[in-house]
Amino acid sequence: MELKIFLTGDNHIGLKYTSYPDHIKQDLVEARINNLKNLVEAANKNNCQLFVIAGDLFDKVNIAKKDIEKTAKILGEFSGTVAVMPGNHDFYDEMLDLWKEFSNHKGENTILLNKWAKYNLRDHHQGQGQEQDLEVILYPAYCNQKHSTQNCLDWIKQLPQDEKDKNIWHIGIAHGSLQGLSPDMENKYYNMSERELENIGLDLWLLGHTHIPYPQEKQVRNKKVFNAGTPEPDGLDCRHGGNAWIITIDENKEVNAELIETGQYRFYDIERPVTDEESVEKIKRELIKENPENKIVRLTLTGRVEKSLLENLENLYHHLTSKLAYFEARETIKLRINQQDIEKEYTKGSFPYQILNQLLEEDEDALQLAYDLIRGCKDAN
Repeated sequence: MELKIFLTGDNHIGLKYTSYPDHIKQDLVEARINNLKNLVEAANKNNCQLFVIAGDLFDKVNIAKKDIEKTAKILGEFSGTVAVMPGNHDFYDEMLDLWKEFSNHKGENTILLNKWAKYNLRDHHQGQGQEQDLEVILYPAYCNQKHSTQNCLDWIKQLPQDEKDKNIWHIGIAHGSLQGLSPDMENKYYNMSERELENIGLDLWLLGHTHIPYPQEKQVRNKKVFNAGTPEPDGLDCRHGGNAWIITIDENKEVNAELIETGQYRFYDIERPVTDEESVEKIKRELIKENPENKIVRLTLTGRVEKSLLENLENLYHHLTSKLAYFEARETIKLRINQQDIEKEYTKGSFPYQILNQLLEEDEDALQLAYDLIRGCKDAN
């Protein structure tokens, strides 16, 4: 027999995207809920028995009740067992309403891992009158506050090693920064190391917190530590298309895992040089290929170009705005001033004419500065 697990985390349902305009903001918010539906469908399609959320299902502890109810209902559509563990954004505190509300709406298939204790899934199924033979014990290291200089692994480390039945799958779930994968310069995100996890002696570790997957290979064999990565890209610093793991562990405790892409939107923060019309066309082709309607793009253009090309960039921006889900331009293009520009603007022999012509042969940057200053004075008058 084998156990098939669907691992996700850092879903951040309730993320508001406040820096984006209204026309795209709501689409991004709804994409995170829709993404969870897609994850459950993928897990069912792949015949997974256990659906694990390794923290930060929600973006914060104060989430709208309708979103909590909707989330719980979606998880209830999974055909097997769902294990939800609080992370540092949606940390567990019995005084807060988040997890009370979630517990009121969750299905019988869903376990909230809000105790530092072993969860025997066989006991859970028997208690719910379900007939499943998941010989699995979960060891959650859930978060009880947003920041901590200490991880929550100690209670697991202190368990006697001989308590671990070899005929049962022993699976740890933790949320926090993994050394070598995510920067934690101030040591405030439940920092842990891969060696620390492996030395505890469990069969498998399922992690959340860092928004990139680990390992980063698409197919993995006989690894014990996996980080989900966010399943729906959440900002311009997210370089991937959203990921989740499908992990299989057999009766001999051997592991095979597949990394799948799960996101709807893709974020791109790119910089491109502009030299001529062809370079502009190349940028256009690059950005509108492969589902442009799902691309969030911030484009920075660099270079020094003729005035005619500079004016034509507005056509590029208009085209990209019409094709992409969202487009933002950051222009650092400089004008390449030529003899014709100077003669068109200034009388031959005038002081500006002489200065600019002299700089035309010496220093492009100084020429640009002088041109802008002189034009500024001219416009002011």
